[in-house]
Amino acid sequence: MTNEIHFIDFEPQVLEKKFWTGRVYENQSQVMLRLNDWTRKNYNNEIINIETVVVPKHPHIKNDKKQNRLNMHGGHVYMIQVLRVWYK
Repeated sequence: MTNEIHFIDFEPQVLEKKFWTGRVYENQSQVMLRLNDWTRKNYNNEIINIETVVVPKHPHIKNDKKQNRLNMHGGHVYMIQVLRVWYK
């Protein structure tokens, strides 16, 4: 038996793309539904922790409502909220 620790990230998925207003994303409740579905399907994995992580998003994607803009000295970094599951 190996004691390897893994993780999987659940970030808001794009529900639809609109030309004038940009992308429409899942809300956190919908992301939690996907996370719960994953845990039901992977019940044999031991879940160690579930956390919320704010990670940088690719810089060419701008003006999405689910992203926060962080002003840095050399420009902007766009951040997005992700749910991360640590499991064995």
